[in-house]
Amino acid sequence: MIIYEDVNGVDFIDEFMQVLPLHYEELCVTKQFPFDPDWDHYKALAAAGLLRTITVRNDAELIGYMAFFIRPNAHYKSCKCAYEDVYYIKPEYRKGRIGIKMFQYAEEALKRIGVNRIIIHTKVHLDNSRLLEYLDYHQTDKLFTKIL
Repeated sequence: MIIYEDVNGVDFIDEFMQVLPLHYEELCVTKQFPFDPDWDHYKALAAAGLLRTITVRNDAELIGYMAFFIRPNAHYKSCKCAYEDVYYIKPEYRKGRIGIKMFQYAEEALKRIGVNRIIIHTKVHLDNSRLLEYLDYHQTDKLFTKIL
């Protein structure tokens, strides 16, 4: 049974650590930096109510997640934004509507805490634009990075 849950915090770091390396291998474009999450930073954000995480489980097994940083937009202080940090579903569960339902569940959970804008990115090499457009997201920016 697929279960979606809205959690405020990082109480499941041990479980995350089992899935995050798969996520890193598939999606990371800056592998010159070691996989080394700053869990103290995430815990501080969670304690301040500035981190929201959606988990997806197949019964008890963690199969996916989304994490958002919650804060007002610096340009529009009345606009409470959820800035997506990560999203991932194990490849063997990327069928049917599990991913779509994860995004829809996240939208409802964020709406309940007063978020009125969600900002999500997608990788160029694993482009989820079609999914995001299906969910009525609109491309507003292009993101470029440079390693110094």
